[in-house]
This record gives sequence, structure tokens and C-alpha cells, in this order.
Amino acid sequence: MKQVVYVASPESQQIHVYALNAEGEMDLLQVVEIAGQVQPMIASADGKYLYVGIRPHFSVVTFAIAADGQLEQKAITSIPSTPVHLCLDKTGRFLFVPSYHQGNLAVLPINDKGIPQSPIQIIEGLNKPHSSNIDWNNKQLIVPCLGEDHIRLFNLSEEGRLTEAGTEELTTAQNAGPRHMAFHPNGNVFYCLNELDATINVYRRMGDLYRLMQTVDIVPETFNSTRWASDIHITPDGRFLYASERSESFICAMAISEAGDYLQPVGYYPTQTQPRGFNLDNTGNYLISCGQKSDFASVSRIDKHTGALTELACYPVGKGAMWVTVVTK
Repeated sequence: MKQVVYVASPESQQIHVYALNAEGEMDLLQVVEIAGQVQPMIASADGKYLYVGIRPHFSVVTFAIAADGQLEQKAITSIPSTPVHLCLDKTGRFLFVPSYHQGNLAVLPINDKGIPQSPIQIIEGLNKPHSSNIDWNNKQLIVPCLGEDHIRLFNLSEEGRLTEAGTEELTTAQNAGPRHMAFHPNGNVFYCLNELDATINVYRRMGDLYRLMQTVDIVPETFNSTRWASDIHITPDGRFLYASERSESFICAMAISEAGDYLQPVGYYPTQTQPRGFNLDNTGNYLISCGQKSDFASVSRIDKHTGALTELACYPVGKGAMWVTVVTK
């Protein structure tokens, strides 16, 4: 298995492409210069395409991923507003693009060549949507809206149309600021990271509804800075969850209960300065974190028994690095 790590750096308008080996070492394959501020990224499930959101000229750039992981630009698709996050449905037929600043969410169909087309739907009236997340069964899109302290639920049709679910609206604590999400592999539990109060809400699916099971801090009791959480990811085996905090630049590691609906902090680990984005490799052995204020990405080994992180090495990336995507070839 070959793994490739992509790090987006909007200030220098670059994507750094690194090969990641089984020992957690990275070798630079390519530096791609981008005509714009490259931010959110997502790869197709088959590892053939990388989709990248660009500012200030609102667009999604499609790259073909070569066998060795290097990128070749294929197309640029205009979108109606600033992209803050990208999500693909499970079939790879639709790309969802929320806009934090313009308060909407666009649905782009993807053609048989892997290229996103013009939006078939734009949902307006969302207050600072920060991500969109397709559920396990490809039936519902879950959209944390930071500005309204709600997690909005939209049913997805076969044709790619979204209709807001009328059965439920998930409300977080006041001024929590729901941001990013992770799904447990058991198909019953998801986790929502709240940016403004640096907590994680744990939700269990009960039929067609979700029940809040737990709210847990990602910061230690001694934390005195402004809470500023950013990203969240879960190991493929569902045993450990990680969340990043930017004010003090650390990763919080959490052990997950067998049922998935209870989190227990196990440690806080320094990482790159202002870690807006990080990700896990597809084996669950390594965590790759980049810093908006450090110009580096670091690779840390994940202890399979405890979830503890051990930093192995740091690698140069561009300015303002903020997004990490890992692809298996």
C-alpha cells in the first residue's frame, strides 16, 4: 500500500505532495503552484482525483492523481461563493461545498470524467456553515452551522437534491460554535467539534433521530487561553479520536468506548503552531499535522494501545498551511 500526503498552504498558494512510507517517513514528490489561495481539499474514494477549493476567485480545481501520487490539473469549476469545506457523497457523484462567509451550500454533480459541473442546487440562509458531512448510508448530509449553534440535517435524494429534514434539529450549547465532524465506523455515533467552547458533542443515532450522549472538553482543566478548536479525526478502528486546539497549539487524544458514545481524554500533545488542519493516515498509525504559523508539517506515531502521540519528524510546507489530505494508492 502506497500513501500520499497533500498539504494545502493558501498564503504561498501551494500544495506540497509527500510520499508516506510504512515507518512514518515522508519524501517530497512535488510542489504544485496554485493560482489562488488553496484551502479545503478532498480526494475521491478511488484515489483518482483531488478536489481543491480556491479563494478569492471562487472555484473548485480538479487534479488527476498519478500512480505515484503527483498531481495534474484537469479542470476549474466556478462556484457561487467562498469554499470553506468539501464533501463527496459515497457514490462520488456529488460534491457539497458550504460557504461560511456567504451562508450557503452548493451541490455540484460530478461527470463521468470526475469533473464537478455547475451547481444543481444552492441552499441559502445558513448562518456560518463550517462543514458538510455525508452520513454512513449516503442518505443525509449533516451541516454544523457555527453562527446559529445548530447542526442542520438534509435528506439526500438519488438525484443529488437536498431537503431539510423535518424530524429534528440538533442544537448545541449557546456560543459553542459547531464546526467539524467525525463518524464512528459502527454506523451509529458521530462527533461534532465545537470551535468556540472547544468541546466535542457525542451523538448516537436512535432510529431516525440523534440523541446527545456526552459533551467533553478538549482542553485540560489548567487551560486559560481563548478556546479555539479547529479539526477532528478518528482512527479507522474507532478506538481513538483526536482534536486540535489553536490558541495553545496542541492535539487532544481521546479514547473511545466500545459502543462509541463515550470519550475519555488520554493526553495533550504539542504540535505545529496554530494547527488549523491535521489528518490521520489510512492505517491509523500516523497523525500528520500542519501549522498556519510554522511552515511545517509533522508526523506523529499513534500508540495502538493508548492513543498517545510521539512526534517523529517535521517537513517543510508552504505559508499558512491549513489542510491535510491522505490518499492510498
